[in-house]
Amino acid sequence: MSRKRSQVSQYYVIAAVVAAELNHTLAYCKQINLTASNAQAASSRVGNAALGFKALTGFIDDLACYTMKAATDINTLAHTASKMATDTARAAAALKHFEKAKLKAIDAKYAASMAPAVAQTVSNFNKLQKSFQALINQMEQQLHELKRNLRTANILASICRIEACRVDVANQATFNDVANKVDSVANLIRQRVDNAIALFDTTATQKAA
Repeated sequence: MSRKRSQVSQYYVIAAVVAAELNHTLAYCKQINLTASNAQAASSRVGNAALGFKALTGFIDDLACYTMKAATDINTLAHTASKMATDTARAAAALKHFEKAKLKAIDAKYAASMAPAVAQTVSNFNKLQKSFQALINQMEQQLHELKRNLRTANILASICRIEACRVDVANQATFNDVANKVDSVANLIRQRVDNAIALFDTTATQKAA
C-alpha cells in the first residue's frame, strides 16, 4: 500500500511539472502564429514569386493551432490529474487509518462492524487509482502524439528554405528568417515535450525496479 501511495505522490509531481512545461509551450505557439502572420504579409508584398511560400504559411499556422490545442488539452489533463492525485492520496490516508484501527481493535467485541467501511474505502481507493492511472496513461500518449506531429515543423522549415530561393535576393533573408524561426521554436517546444515525457520514463523505470 505504501508503494502505491508513493506512486500517486510521484504522479502528482509529474502532473504539476507537465502543466508548467506546457505553459511554456503555449507561449511558443503564439510565436509561431506571429511568424506565420508576418510571413504571409511578406509573401503578399513579393507577389506571384512567393505564392508557394504563401501557401506554406497556412500550414505553419495550422501546425501552431494544432500544437496549441494539444498543449491545452494535455494541460487540462495534468490539472485534472493533480486534483485526482489529491483525492487518491486522501483515500489512501483514510485506508491507512482504518488499517491501524483494525490492528488496535483486533480483539474488540464489535471489531467486525468496521468491515463494511473498510471494504468501501478499499473499493473507493482502487477505483480512484485505476482512473488516475488511466488519466496518466492518456496524458503520456498525447505527449508522444504531439512530439510526432512536431516533426512536421522541421519539414515545413526545409520547404520554406526551398521556396525562399524562388524569390529575389532582397527578400530571401526574410523568408529564411521565417524558416529559422519555425525550426527554432519547434525545437524549443519539442524540448519541453521531451522534458515532460522523460518524467514518465523515469517513473516507469522506478516502478519496474
